Amino acid sequence: MRKLQDRQELDQLIDAGSFGHFPLFYQSWIHESFANPVEVRKITFSRAAETVHKIFDKIERHRTIEKKKTAIQAMNETERNDFILSFIKMVEYRTLDKLKDLH
Repeated sequence: MRKLQDRQELDQLIDAGSFGHFPLFYQSWIHESFANPVEVRKITFSRAAETVHKIFDKIERHRTIEKKKTAIQAMNETERNDFILSFIKMVEYRTLDKLKDLH
């Protein structure tokens, strides 16, 4: 039952991201993730999903967004940046998928 709730929470966070709201991340983290053009590489949806699910599994035990942010802050910078870029890639894919449905 808990896994289903966690997946629903992840889906809600991705949906919030499609409206420009990223409660898991500080704006400075997002800017840092995109600051180095070498690190901003093509990420496939499957790789992004794998990264997001792997890291979300680590932080899901924390109940509040603030505690999840603290866990993300404790990650090394490379892992955090990869998570953020992957998360935003998932938001991008979800948004594009919804746009296809509109047409």
